[in-house]
Parts: sequence; structure tokens; C-alpha cells
Amino acid sequence: MAYRWVDHTAELELHVEAVTDEGVFEDALRALAELVGEGHRRDHVDYDVSLVAADRATLLAGWLDELVFRAEVEGLVPEAVERLELGDDRLAATIRGHRGEPRHLVKGVTYHRLAFDRDGDRVHACVVLDV
Repeated sequence: MAYRWVDHTAELELHVEAVTDEGVFEDALRALAELVGEGHRRDHVDYDVSLVAADRATLLAGWLDELVFRAEVEGLVPEAVERLELGDDRLAATIRGHRGEPRHLVKGVTYHRLAFDRDGDRVHACVVLDV
């Protein structure tokens, strides 16, 4: 046989749990920073992100998609949220990051299994990344 199929998953499913909606967005950035961060850091940079979306779930997907875009296209690897203003359908934030090449590339953020829900005193979110 000259070929064979190899099982391979090209997705990572991120589950985030926090006390506040803002905490979900902050923890999602931390998770992405852990995934794409790299060792050779150059020039710390603060940059702004502004988004509008239909709801919190699509706002979360847009948030991660924007951070992925900035990392891969502009070389701005995120580290932490400096400021976050979160409305029902909009977000404005200042991100602390650094210039560098991402360690891992993320092709995109999918809407498959996208969720953002409150359960009692906790907020749960799920987003799938195509890697």
C-alpha cells in the first residue's frame, strides 16, 4: 500500500469558566497567549481592539479572531488585558503584548460549538479554534 490515512484533529476546543463576563474574555486571551506565545520577545506594545457583534458568544469569537489576526499578520503576540469595556454587543480593550513571531499558528476561530452562558454565579464559554 502506497498511502494511508492518519487520524488528525485540526481543532482545539477552549472551555472558559469565570465569575464575570469580563473574566471570560480575559481568560480566553490568556489561553490564546499560552498557545501562540513564543520565547523571543521584542518590544512590548500596547494596542487597542474594538468590536461590535450580535451577542456575547459572537463577540468572544470576534475577540479571539482579532487577537489571532494581530498575532499572525502584525506580529503582535498578546500577553494580557490592560483595559476592557464590555457592553451587550460591543467591546473596547487595550491589550499588552509584544512583537514577535507566534509559536503556533491558528487558522481561525470557528462558530462550531460556540457558547456563552451564565450558570448561577459562573459564566461558561466554549469556542473552537482551527489549528
